[in-house]
Amino acid sequence: MKFDPALAKSFGLHSVIIALLLISVNFTADPIAMPVQNVPVIEATFIDAQAIADKKKEDERILAEQKRIEDQKRAQQRKAADAKRRAEAKRKAEKAAKDKRLKEQKRQQELKRKAAQEAKRKRELEEANKRKAEAAKKQKELDRLQEEQLEAERREQAARRNQQRNQQILNDVERYRAEIYSRIQRHIIDDPAFKGKECRLNIKLASTGLVIKVSTLGGDPALCRVAENAVVREEKLPVSDDPAVYEKLKNINLTVKL
Repeated sequence: MKFDPALAKSFGLHSVIIALLLISVNFTADPIAMPVQNVPVIEATFIDAQAIADKKKEDERILAEQKRIEDQKRAQQRKAADAKRRAEAKRKAEKAAKDKRLKEQKRQQELKRKAAQEAKRKRELEEANKRKAEAAKKQKELDRLQEEQLEAERREQAARRNQQRNQQILNDVERYRAEIYSRIQRHIIDDPAFKGKECRLNIKLASTGLVIKVSTLGGDPALCRVAENAVVREEKLPVSDDPAVYEKLKNINLTVKL
């Protein structure tokens, strides 16, 4: 409890007054022969009662003041405590709101970062797929061109081979025709009567060269008879083992000239 100097001073002053009154009463009670007077006794009694009442009243006032001060102090303390609690609650609420806001900002930033990362990943994947598709397309076109080139080369080579083959067949056919003509020619006598004459023959040959049939297609009759006899006498004429060459020799037309 807080000490109040004014109240203490007042309390002390009243204490002194009461003490003096008590001393005064004691002195008047000294055994001096005096006539008994009723008025002073009543006055002293009145003073004592008044002092006691005043003291009681002052004590009650002091106690009430002390109680008021204590109540005011407690009220101020409660008010201060409430203000402190409200300030602390406000601080905590503001801190919680700030933390929540920062947490939300961080969450949004993380979402943006992940979204940007995902967008980058998809973009890079699309670009990689695009590059891969373009590379595959170019490779496919390159393969097609190479295949076309190879096919053209194969056709060209095949054409050259066919040409060479055909040329070889023609050369073999001509060589065998010349050999067959030479075989027939050796059986024909060089008669001046046949000079400037010719005879066209058709000769059918087996794959072994055996003469199957000989016939005249036209020409000098006498020379044709001689030429046919020459073929018959030969019986077997040279032919190639190559089927393609034989195909052109199996039904051969010859012109015999002298």
